[in-house]
Amino acid sequence: MPLTTAEDYPSPSGSAASPAPSKTILIFYSSIVDGKLWCPDCRAVDGLIKSTFDNEGTDWHGVIIYVGDRPTWRDSQNKFRKEWGVSSIPTLIRLDSEGKEISRLVESAITESSLKKFLEPST
Repeated sequence: MPLTTAEDYPSPSGSAASPAPSKTILIFYSSIVDGKLWCPDCRAVDGLIKSTFDNEGTDWHGVIIYVGDRPTWRDSQNKFRKEWGVSSIPTLIRLDSEGKEISRLVESAITESSLKKFLEPST
């Protein structure tokens, strides 16, 4: 499935959270400033993320969530820091069908091989 973007995503602890589509990965990125992602780590993995999710063979639903510009992201009250426990970007969070976190990949741990393993079926 191709990537989509969202302004927000229901909090994992929210009582009104609806079930996630099966095989959902949340991708927390820096926002785009002056035509590009302001975070160099996000820019470094952007091509890998896009090629992985744009692959015709994948059935994963990737949702890109922009965490804000640098000052917004640095704010300790940033909603993604508080609601999802995201402390570094980029961060990928794998959800189960009920919208609960199964696992995550963070920053430099996001490589071609680790992403491939991350998307393998759970046992």
